[in-house]
Amino acid sequence: MNLGSRTADSPERPTARSTPDRDRISPSAEVILDAAEALFGQRGYAATSVAAICTASALPVGSIYHHFAAKSAILSAVLDRAARRFFAELDDAVGAQLEPEPRMRKYFEQAPNLMARNANYFRIIAAALQQDGDEQLLSFARQSTDAAGTTLAAVMEPVAAAAGVRDPATLSLDLAQMTNSYALGAAIIAGYDAQRLRKGMAPLYEIVRGAIDKAAEQWDGAATDRVTSPPTRPRPK
Repeated sequence: MNLGSRTADSPERPTARSTPDRDRISPSAEVILDAAEALFGQRGYAATSVAAICTASALPVGSIYHHFAAKSAILSAVLDRAARRFFAELDDAVGAQLEPEPRMRKYFEQAPNLMARNANYFRIIAAALQQDGDEQLLSFARQSTDAAGTTLAAVMEPVAAAAGVRDPATLSLDLAQMTNSYALGAAIIAGYDAQRLRKGMAPLYEIVRGAIDKAAEQWDGAATDRVTSPPTRPRPK
């Protein structure tokens, strides 16, 4: 391949890293990701060229491909950075000193404001999840939503465990995935407007808390039945 004839929309560069080190992103890579996140959110991934990212970031194509092997690698890095930023902001808003129950409640209270603030991230996720013909794009989106589910489940699990749920880890992960789906749908319907999103997501905490209580009651009832029911005697032959 003649690298000297490379254009902004050339798909690959074999010698480049696919993504920058997640803990040591250079200032120029940050500028690229800022530009790409805005463009992917506003125009869509398919409609955004590497040339457009060059223009928006005011960086040459050589700088783009120094940090990223392809446009898909930029998307992967955008989603990774945006997800970590969103949950870091959420943790900061909630604080680390609360007990599990009020901490989970505050997570749900603060999430709509931060979803609106990070609207481009959620726009990218919503659009990518609808791209049935692009397995790579779907894979990136699912990786991001799975990671978000794992993070949210870690907030729910102590509450489920304290309530007496038999398998709090599994229940929390199921509820986190449901929460992601509900929240993303609410964001789309609200047009990523913070006030409308708060209203749309208002019932979500009680839905999750009710599911935890119901699971705990079912396990408690089953355990009581096992203790109080007399042993079954074999029928005579």
